[in-house]
Amino acid sequence: MTFKRTSAFAAALAATALTVSACGGGTTTDTTTTSSTTSTASGAASSTTSESPSSSSTTEDTGSSSGLGDAKVGDSVDAVELGNAMAEVFKDGKSGHMTMDMGGGIKAEGDFVIKGGKQNTQMTMEMAGQKMEMISIGETTYMKGLVGDKWVKTDGTTGGADGTPQLNTFDPKTMAKAFEGIKAKVTDKSGDTTTYSLELSLKKMFDAMGTDMPTGVTLPDSIPVTYTLDGENRPVKSTINMGMNIVIEYSDWGKKVNISAPPAAQVTTMG
Repeated sequence: MTFKRTSAFAAALAATALTVSACGGGTTTDTTTTSSTTSTASGAASSTTSESPSSSSTTEDTGSSSGLGDAKVGDSVDAVELGNAMAEVFKDGKSGHMTMDMGGGIKAEGDFVIKGGKQNTQMTMEMAGQKMEMISIGETTYMKGLVGDKWVKTDGTTGGADGTPQLNTFDPKTMAKAFEGIKAKVTDKSGDTTTYSLELSLKKMFDAMGTDMPTGVTLPDSIPVTYTLDGENRPVKSTINMGMNIVIEYSDWGKKVNISAPPAAQVTTMG
C-alpha cells in the first residue's frame, strides 16, 4: 500500500463523517466528523470499481419536509440545516474520543480537539497487522511507522496537492459545505439519537475540501452517507460508503485532550 493511499484512507470520511460529517457536515460516516472526521481510499477501495449509484445527489423525498427538531422517521430535512447543526457542535475547545473503521482491515482510534476551526487528532492506526501513529494539527499531518522511528510530515502542499485529503478535511464543518441542495431523510429515532441518510455528490465533497478528485481510481458520482446524532446534535456515528463502509464513532465528549507536534528532531519528510 502506498503512502498516498494510506493518507486517503486515514482521512476517510468522512469524515465526516464524522464525515458529515461525515463524513460529511454530518457524522455518521463513520466518517466523519467532525469528524470529526473525518474525510475522509483504502487500497481495496482504490483498486475496485464501485457500481455507481444514481447520479442524483439528493436523497429522494418521500416524506414531509420538516425542521431538524420536529422531524420524524420518514421526514426529510434540509441537509444544510443538518450540517450547520453539526458545525455548531464542532467549535473551538470541543474535544472527545473517536474510532475509525475504514474497511480492508484499516482501523484507527484516538482523541480529537477542535482548535482554530480544525479538528486536531492524535490516533493509533492499524493496517494489515502494521501499527502506525498519526498526529494531525491544522493542515499538517505526522505519521510514525512508515520510515523507521521518524515521524513523516505532510502539509497542505505536500499532502494535498495530488488530491490526497488530510485527516481534518473530513470533519463535519468542512463537509457541510457540500450539502447545498441536498435533502437528508430521517431513517431512525432511538432514545435521544436520530439517524439521517443522504446521497452526497463526490464532486461537491472534494470541492468543499478544496482539493481535486483523485485520479487513477474509479469512483461513483455520489455516495450514501448516514449520520447519527444525540439530543445535543453531537455525532455518535457516521458512515460513508465508498465501495466499503467507512465508519467513525464519537464518544467521551468534553474529555481533556492535549495534542502537540512531535519534536523537530524526530520529524522527516517523504523523499
